[in-house]
Amino acid sequence: MKRKLQNIKTLSNTKKMKNSLIILLVIPFLSYSQEGNQPIIDMHLHDYTEQTYFTAPAPDGIMSPKDYNTYRNELLKVLKEHNIEKAIVSTIGGPNKLDDDGILIPGYFTNSPPKDTIAFKELIESGKLKVFGEIGAVYDGFTLSDPKFEPFLNICERYDIPVAVHTGGGPMDITYRCCPNFRIKLGDPYTIEDVLAKFPKLRIYMMHSGEVFYENALRLMLQYSQLYTDLGVVLWVHEQPMDYAEQFLRKAKKYGLIDRVMFGSDQMVWPHAIEKSINKLNSYDFLTEEDKKKIFYDNAVKFLKLKE
Repeated sequence: MKRKLQNIKTLSNTKKMKNSLIILLVIPFLSYSQEGNQPIIDMHLHDYTEQTYFTAPAPDGIMSPKDYNTYRNELLKVLKEHNIEKAIVSTIGGPNKLDDDGILIPGYFTNSPPKDTIAFKELIESGKLKVFGEIGAVYDGFTLSDPKFEPFLNICERYDIPVAVHTGGGPMDITYRCCPNFRIKLGDPYTIEDVLAKFPKLRIYMMHSGEVFYENALRLMLQYSQLYTDLGVVLWVHEQPMDYAEQFLRKAKKYGLIDRVMFGSDQMVWPHAIEKSINKLNSYDFLTEEDKKKIFYDNAVKFLKLKE
């Protein structure tokens, strides 16, 4: 009888061990599967033409693709591999070309106020402009509150076109390399407050979450309920802005603002930056899976007024 009980106990322990092994094997698979299936909306990409495309090493040393066609193919491949359903793509003067799968949403890149309101409206009415941005006003010595932007912001509010504005600093020595009027202080989110006051129905989001001015970005979001932000380049480009990203997200969670934070990679000419951005956001253990789902997808669906 005693031996029989021992055999039953041994059998029970063996089954428990097998079940434990199955659980240990299945959990990582489920985790990987759930992460891989997470749909993503990237609020911050760039595109070029064959004439404007450039090659350069990324901050991590990886070189951009050798030519525009290679870059474009790699970009679309990365978007599909990471289940990026939609992506806002900024191109100088409006879109160059979109993709056959309808992933890319055409934006309008500019550092200065456009000059022609009629042409601007025509781009909107033709569907070639669905987001006014990235507006890198800081690079040309402007802020979004400059009166020259006002007619175009009026049009955006009337047509319900979202506006995306660069906040924070820029690459090292950019003042000497291309943009003599660039000043970091012009990237302070507080410089857009006049726009928020004048255009309460305007959908607007801050790119890079304020970067060095991330606390000002948070304060502005607490003040204006219509204001959203994307994370952009702060997720991958350099240790200093990556510190800002973590502090911004910790405080956004603490202050109840996660519902208005959106994912953005600010992929420039380096498609691998998209994966780096995704991995960085996934690495924050202070964010719940629900928080990450909101940032990767849900908040952008709401902001862009997309049907899920």
